[in-house]
Amino acid sequence: MMALFHLITLFFLSAVVHTLAENIISIDCGTTGSYVDSNNVTWVGDKGFVTTGEPMKIPDMVTKPTNTLRYFPTGQTNCYTNIPVTKDQKTLVRTKFYYENYDGKFAPPSFDVVYDGKHRDSVEITESLLNDGETFYFSEVIFAPANETISVCLLRTSPSDNPFISSIEVYSLDAGMYADLGPNEGFILRERYAYGAKETISYPLDPYGRIWLPLGAETSLTLTDLSTSAPSIDITGVSNKPPEIVMSKALSGDGLILSDLALPLTGPPVYLALYFSEPQSLSRTQRRSFNVFLDNTQVGSRPIVPVFGKATQVVLRDVVATSGSQIVFQSTSDSDLPPIINGLELYSISDSNQDSGGGGGGGGKDDSGGSGGPKPRANNAVEGGTKTNGGKKKKNKLPLILGVTFASTFAILASTFGAIFFKKRKNAKPQSNTIPTTSAGHGIGTGMSPLFGQQFASDTNDSNVVQDETHSHE
Repeated sequence: MMALFHLITLFFLSAVVHTLAENIISIDCGTTGSYVDSNNVTWVGDKGFVTTGEPMKIPDMVTKPTNTLRYFPTGQTNCYTNIPVTKDQKTLVRTKFYYENYDGKFAPPSFDVVYDGKHRDSVEITESLLNDGETFYFSEVIFAPANETISVCLLRTSPSDNPFISSIEVYSLDAGMYADLGPNEGFILRERYAYGAKETISYPLDPYGRIWLPLGAETSLTLTDLSTSAPSIDITGVSNKPPEIVMSKALSGDGLILSDLALPLTGPPVYLALYFSEPQSLSRTQRRSFNVFLDNTQVGSRPIVPVFGKATQVVLRDVVATSGSQIVFQSTSDSDLPPIINGLELYSISDSNQDSGGGGGGGGKDDSGGSGGPKPRANNAVEGGTKTNGGKKKKNKLPLILGVTFASTFAILASTFGAIFFKKRKNAKPQSNTIPTTSAGHGIGTGMSPLFGQQFASDTNDSNVVQDETHSHE
């Protein structure tokens, strides 16, 4: 019995070590040492990742990681390197920028950020962020690294602007997530919304660290915020795994239109994911059914019929969209309830086989924003709500502190003894019905805490069918 106890202990210890070896990390730029925040996220200083630039402590700011940054007064290109990741595993990398007038110029800089020398985005911080300690600008990309480490480079695009950075956050995603991501592609975030929510949702409510900005019906007389009456929402049939808490709220209205997308006038190809869950237990005589179009292209191959207590995902990619594009919801003739939406993600598609114009190189301003497509609008304010402080959102790990050999040893022991003793577990611009959608990918986040204190428990309902569609437009 004692031997079995030791084996069980060894099994769980190996599982912990395996988790610590996932190469998930949060880097607090401009500081040294490490600390654990209130969400049990471990942050490390940037020593060992960068050799250029100057650290800066923000006066009168105590909240970490907001209170420090690193700026780069010289050089065309300055890079963070040796950032640990898992090779070939889909990875989310986010960079955050707290300006707060650290340089006393009252002039937020513009520059580019290049992820792993392949996926390029533009950072354009608006003057609305001046002296605001609870707002931040962020850039984000999802891709599958080709090696066990990546780089994040800042490119000067104007002689008078000094690039800077406040933090770098890295998450490993599950293999089935964002299944439409090609091996040489990157999804550069433009918008991610939780409709009907009042505050930002992120880690720990989203275990993958995604930031879902709130957008509701406050500015519209014809739209309504809805909350689910389901005791739980099953997301197991949805490959991108939106948090259950995102699916618990929705926005509804006849003739719903989402406009003012965070895209340039000359649009890139995009990846669009929409998420739905019926918030009401409908009677036999009630029906909610609608089609969704990105401009003239239908999203999904058939009408969307949200399911009570279950999540539905519909995906569209390779369609060119611009800031003038609209996402239009149209009820079908047999529907007696208006369309709804719970969550949205919009990315521009970056292809590293194409010339990125940055990363490891350098050079002048790239109006196309590199392989990530043209840069987004400069005005990236998010309307209403309070959002989560960037320092409290990550489930990050120390880089390479526990070696791969140590983790592998325990993993092998766990697999051996586990096979013997354990059974495998089974598994809008506010006019009529139009709501504005402002930039989230390059969004502003404020506040300290997520919207809800707890998630609903996951509950399976095998009697319902979940849509999980992908539609590629050639």
